[in-house]
Amino acid sequence: MGAADHFCTCRENNGSQYNQPSQDLDLESAPGRSCVLLFATSTRSGVPLSGPTPPKAPKKIPKETRVLGRVRMDEYEWMANKDDPEMTQVLRTKRVSAPLTTTVRGYEYYTKTSRYGMVYCRKRKSSTSNMVKEEILLDSAYLPENCSIKKVLLSTGHHIFSFLTLEEGEELGSLHFRDLKRAEPFDEVLEDVFNFVWGNDNKTVYYTKSTDVLRPYQVWAHQVGTPQEDDILVFQEDNDSIFVDVGSTKDQKFVTINGNSLSSSEVRVLDASHDFSKGALPEMTVLAPREEGVEYYVDHHDDHYYILTNANPKKNFRVMRVNRNNPNRDSWVELMEAKDGEKIEDVDIFKNFMVIYAKRDALPVVSCYHFETGAVHEVPLPEQFCTIGAGVNLEYETDSFQFTLNSPYAHEATYEYDMASRVMTALRVHPIHRLDRSKYTCTRVNVDAEDGKAKIPVTLLHRKNMQLNGRNPTLIRSYGAYGVPTDIDFRVEHFPLLERGWIIALAHVRGGSELGTLWYHQGKLMHKRNTFTDFINVAEHLVEAGYTNPRRLTASGVSAGGLLMGAVCNMRPDLFRAIIMSVPFLDPMTTMLDPEIPLTKVEYLEWGNPAESEQMYDYMASYAPYDTIPDFFNSNNNKGGRRSQAARNSETKDTDSSALTRTTEFPKPPLSSRRPALMISCGERDQRVDYSQSTKFVARLRSRLAPWYGSEGKEACVLMIDENRGHFGNGTQEDRVKNWAREVVFLLGSVQMEGSGPNMGGVGGDTGNQEQMMRGEPKL
Repeated sequence: MGAADHFCTCRENNGSQYNQPSQDLDLESAPGRSCVLLFATSTRSGVPLSGPTPPKAPKKIPKETRVLGRVRMDEYEWMANKDDPEMTQVLRTKRVSAPLTTTVRGYEYYTKTSRYGMVYCRKRKSSTSNMVKEEILLDSAYLPENCSIKKVLLSTGHHIFSFLTLEEGEELGSLHFRDLKRAEPFDEVLEDVFNFVWGNDNKTVYYTKSTDVLRPYQVWAHQVGTPQEDDILVFQEDNDSIFVDVGSTKDQKFVTINGNSLSSSEVRVLDASHDFSKGALPEMTVLAPREEGVEYYVDHHDDHYYILTNANPKKNFRVMRVNRNNPNRDSWVELMEAKDGEKIEDVDIFKNFMVIYAKRDALPVVSCYHFETGAVHEVPLPEQFCTIGAGVNLEYETDSFQFTLNSPYAHEATYEYDMASRVMTALRVHPIHRLDRSKYTCTRVNVDAEDGKAKIPVTLLHRKNMQLNGRNPTLIRSYGAYGVPTDIDFRVEHFPLLERGWIIALAHVRGGSELGTLWYHQGKLMHKRNTFTDFINVAEHLVEAGYTNPRRLTASGVSAGGLLMGAVCNMRPDLFRAIIMSVPFLDPMTTMLDPEIPLTKVEYLEWGNPAESEQMYDYMASYAPYDTIPDFFNSNNNKGGRRSQAARNSETKDTDSSALTRTTEFPKPPLSSRRPALMISCGERDQRVDYSQSTKFVARLRSRLAPWYGSEGKEACVLMIDENRGHFGNGTQEDRVKNWAREVVFLLGSVQMEGSGPNMGGVGGDTGNQEQMMRGEPKL
């Protein structure tokens, strides 16, 4: 239950868009990921970037757009046309899959890694398991090229294995079946499937189909063994802002149809054992009619629905209970409520206990609720700074549950916790080869926000003997949108930096939900600029407190986090030495002004509709990275820098469009000011953020800021377009390692080309010349 279980997949999760129900044999994590190849890619001395061939300036074809009396000029709009002759010359790794394991009904289900991808297996659990024959359910080696697995799921009787495959860059896939009682596969394949779940009769599959703009809106019922054209339409949602998803309750008694926007929910439940052979559609019950601003998610246990909802004035999520015979909202009874600074994220139900996954001050909390006594106790987690994920946990009648723990200095681990005896058992722990973990630590600092209304948590990864001398190379990562947290997790690309004395800073800015629902709402719509100023304040604090300096400070963001990177690059280019943007959302104005682009209508509730009001148009235009690139050649050459405090204060008071435009203009930087080196990567098959957002951004950047990024510019601006890449990553493990290695080399090269390399002793101090340190900006 909860966002990770029932909420439809319009929100992003740090690069992963697919939130699977807890019953699924899921494919979202990768224990045993190796970092050996990445360490071998760059040497301790660092690898400076070789000078690239200066790019040829692209043509300009101005296109004028008029909205609400505003005139917007876009000279690179033509880049969205893949058939344009100039674009065909520049457009040019493959798929992602990941494993989980679970034990259920006398079988152990697990995955193995091969050079071709994942191999899904099972064997009967036995005290002499080494003698039990292994059964291969699916070998990825036999999938077509550029095809990956989105989801696998067993029927309720555990004898039909179903799996959903996607072609690279696509989001609608093909659903396949295998009867584990016989060798030959089913002939039937269901096409254009977005998500699916089994009914409770071992023959009915419920699946969702999508519109042309990637909005799942229909639920169909399929009887295994019949052609797809005979499938029955169970439900259709015509509201363009609503995503439809399908799930099932943990006890497998009900199928749920969830209609979710970014700010509301409506859940229908139907009998999972409904017999379609009688010719009637299943009876559906709506638990609570849709109410703007109210989200809720549903599970079932012993004649009661258990509901996770934010239906309260503070919008904090609560766990509620109601008798299924009278599910009216007025009858809901509260069992548990998140306090200020907390968020209940997910709930998993078992016969005797309910497990509640939450965050408190951006750190995970897991609690267990006993149905009979109502007693609640917290699970003592093995680590403080980490990310916790629900295990697959297919068994309902058990007092034990599995969870995954992802921490910065170890591969993903799996633990089992007995809720009755309160005993924790480590099932799988993957230490990192050749890493002396005792030399590293996690610390937490809190930074004052610019508006004085919040303190921004920042998690720092670094060596224990770090010195606050202002000379530690530092990478700040953040996301800050859709209520998605910046997780404190394992990332293989961090280690070549950490071993060289770098600091990794995770900025938990507003727009995420690390400190609760309010934290999210303070970073969206007309409060979106808080996300950017929070990030800038974190960067300033790291400089002012002596962690680093602007010539050794770098940043990285993905997708909506790429929008964050583009915005802060325009607002404070002097703060950063290098910035990485992956599949970045750089042109929100073009996207949100075109309702025919996938997901635009759905995401009005996140970003706003600039065609709806002058205030929203001007506000979005004030931060949109593509629109706010300073034009060095066509505006007055002022001195740049941050706006005055008075100007910032006036921005919160002025409400008319002219005042908003006046106080949010970006001053043009002088030639002498510093700007960061940039690495931007995108995919030609990305259906969510079109590759043209990156090509347009780079083209305008090189044109308007030629002294920095033009053919004779003094800063690197690297654009990489992968012709086979979608939005959520690409390629084999080897391909991903190569991508990480390129980013690491870019960061090392950018920082070390400044003059002296970072301290190889791992302290992050200078290798000498500390007498050159001065108040203000240190000399390198």
